[in-house]
Amino acid sequence: MNVAFRRWLPCATLATWSAILLTFCASGRMRAFLTPEFRVGALIAGIAMGVMALVFLLFPADANCCSAAECGHTFSRGAAGKIITFLILLIPITTAAMFSPREGFSGDAVKNRLMVTDVSQLGSAPRNSASFKPVEMPLPSKNPNDTPSTQPAPATQPAAQPQPQAQAANQPPPAQDYLQRTPDGHIVAEVLDLLYAAQDNALRKDFENKPVELIGQIMPDATNNASGKRFKAVRMFMTCCAADARPVAVLAESEAKPGLPEMSWIKITGTATFPVENGRRIAVLKADKVEKCNPPEETMLY
Repeated sequence: MNVAFRRWLPCATLATWSAILLTFCASGRMRAFLTPEFRVGALIAGIAMGVMALVFLLFPADANCCSAAECGHTFSRGAAGKIITFLILLIPITTAAMFSPREGFSGDAVKNRLMVTDVSQLGSAPRNSASFKPVEMPLPSKNPNDTPSTQPAPATQPAAQPQPQAQAANQPPPAQDYLQRTPDGHIVAEVLDLLYAAQDNALRKDFENKPVELIGQIMPDATNNASGKRFKAVRMFMTCCAADARPVAVLAESEAKPGLPEMSWIKITGTATFPVENGRRIAVLKADKVEKCNPPEETMLY
């Protein structure tokens, strides 16, 4: 019995943790639990635990300490204590792996968390917004030697004619459109894009009254919906892990309310508007078309 405890229980514990972590990483389920910067650590931990399981298998641990009467680990000297310790390490993670939702948060989970419709409640800019891409703008030269000379050329030498290629190189490039668009010209926006645009005058100009395509999960709107035409497009915003995930939502308005279950993934094409209601500017997507779609590769915003 002691040989089995020394050799197989540590090996089985580490192997189980390793298998669960590696399976979650390989299958993509880890995306629903961790932001990208932490996923590498989970993968490394899974590999390290697998290696440690092999070490315990090939090189059994010496448990003479916990077999001796003078050992202070009274709980782990007995067979029952070893089994309980083993179960404490395995049952929680095994249960979580078996019963954790495979399709993200449920509608009840979203309702039980504070839904954010005002971006000031988040206090940070989005990190994986589909719309925001850095654009390098041309800057004026600060080197006085780069200033073209205005002195006339000597009389004995003809003035040099500017070359077309040199002129083109000195011209600033045309303005770049940093917004991602569909082949039909719709701006590909995220929920956070429209929420931030509602609070930022400059950003709002990029979206207001423009055709927009947005993917989210449908939820009913229970406030300011006297006409019954409004619903919410929801995404989960995660700072580091699923424990701190919060639902963020933008209002959508459609003449025909979609007859889809709560938390179904939908793609909305329509026009972005930013009316002032109850003294606060909000984002409302006037939907021309609402259709069911597959979830995006990254279901979380972060």
